[in-house]
Amino acid sequence: MGKVDRFYGVKLSTAANVAILLLVSVLALIHLKSVIQPFVVAILLFFLIYPPAQWLEKRYGHPLMAYGILVFLTIGFISVVAVLLYANLQSFSDQVPQLTEQFHAKVAWLEGLTLFGYSIELGSVVDQVGVESIEAMSKNFLGSLASFTGGVLTTLIFLIFIILEAESLPNRLRAAYPDQVARFENIAEGSGESVTTYVATRASVAFGQSVCVALILFFFGIPGWLLWACIAFLLDFVPYIGGLIATIPPIILGFVLFEPTTLALLVVLLVANQQTWGGFIEPQLSGQRLDISPIALLLLVAFWGWLWGLMGMVLGVPLGVIMKLALENDERTKPMAIMLSKNPPSEEE
Repeated sequence: MGKVDRFYGVKLSTAANVAILLLVSVLALIHLKSVIQPFVVAILLFFLIYPPAQWLEKRYGHPLMAYGILVFLTIGFISVVAVLLYANLQSFSDQVPQLTEQFHAKVAWLEGLTLFGYSIELGSVVDQVGVESIEAMSKNFLGSLASFTGGVLTTLIFLIFIILEAESLPNRLRAAYPDQVARFENIAEGSGESVTTYVATRASVAFGQSVCVALILFFFGIPGWLLWACIAFLLDFVPYIGGLIATIPPIILGFVLFEPTTLALLVVLLVANQQTWGGFIEPQLSGQRLDISPIALLLLVAFWGWLWGLMGMVLGVPLGVIMKLALENDERTKPMAIMLSKNPPSEEE
């Protein structure tokens, strides 16, 4: 038998090198999380502040001043939200014992009902969706957030250096690779503009939706309203299911506190808010929906969630979008981007 040195047209040595590279990359993402995660967040923040920074640069004529203003405003906003969030969580934790008693009373009332001669059994469900579970989830969420905010200084340092590199890197590329600089610039311009549009649009929609959630929950008097609004903001970065998952804790608390009619109104408002922002406002801002296969998105969210937990699920989709856009802007890797697309171009295109 002849020696087999190819697998579906790919040299086995090349496939082995790719497998080793992937293994090393995954190990680096796991063990260097404290360094790589702030760097990824800094890149996304750069794409987010890039459009207003360009506007400020035209107004004041100095790029570092423009970025400095935005970084200062970002730090101030995060600090204010952190203080309010801590106070809100503390208030919610103080009400947990009372809410737990009300929850069990409501469950007992519900189990006393009969539907077509059958009683409702909620024993196994109560352990999964009780008030204690909600409190544990909120504390886990804040624990993930606290571990991330512990690296805020690292993130800001990375962001400052990325801003400085954005000004000097093009000149260095022209000097180092004069024959290839045109291709680099085409890839950077094409993917950079698309990524900036996506990150800014996604963040704007998530922020608008979370503000509406906060107003709805505050109006209804839901304990921990700011906490659930912040969770809604982060989970909105997880497509298809993130926004709906974020509505579960407020709905459970609504079940504890309200009569069926008021609870139904709360559910309708939360779901309508999520669908309005995700189904109507976002396409108007970005001009298109997220063009990535649902299976690819599911694998991305699962992979990054396995690596970095909740923050990984939030960061995984933007990273996937950046990867896909970068692949689209190089003819050699464009077929890979097409395979990741939900709506690939037709043959006529």
